Amino acid sequence: MKNRSLIVVVILTVFLLGPVAMGWACKSAGPNTHVGNVTTIDAKAQTFTIQDAETDQPMTFAATDTILKELKVKDRVMVGYKEEKGKMVAVDIRS
Repeated sequence: MKNRSLIVVVILTVFLLGPVAMGWACKSAGPNTHVGNVTTIDAKAQTFTIQDAETDQPMTFAATDTILKELKVKDRVMVGYKEEKGKMVAVDIRS
C-alpha cells in the first residue's frame, strides 16, 4: 500500500509540474531561442512550425533546406533564430 501511494504521488507530481518545467524551457534557453514540438514542415515554403512550450502557441520559422531535412514532425527541438524582415529565421536546431 505504501509503494502504491508513492507511485501515485510521483505520477501526480510529474503530471502537474511537467507543463511548468516546459514553460521555463524557453526563458532559460536564452534570447532568440524557442523550445517546442515540430507540428508542420513545409519544404516548398521553406518553413516549419513548432508548438511553443512556453506559450503553447504555434510559431513558424523560415529555414534552409539543410535544416528542414533534419526535422521530423513531433520532434522536440530548441530553435535558435534571428529576426529578418519581420520573420523568424532558424539558424540553429537542437533536438
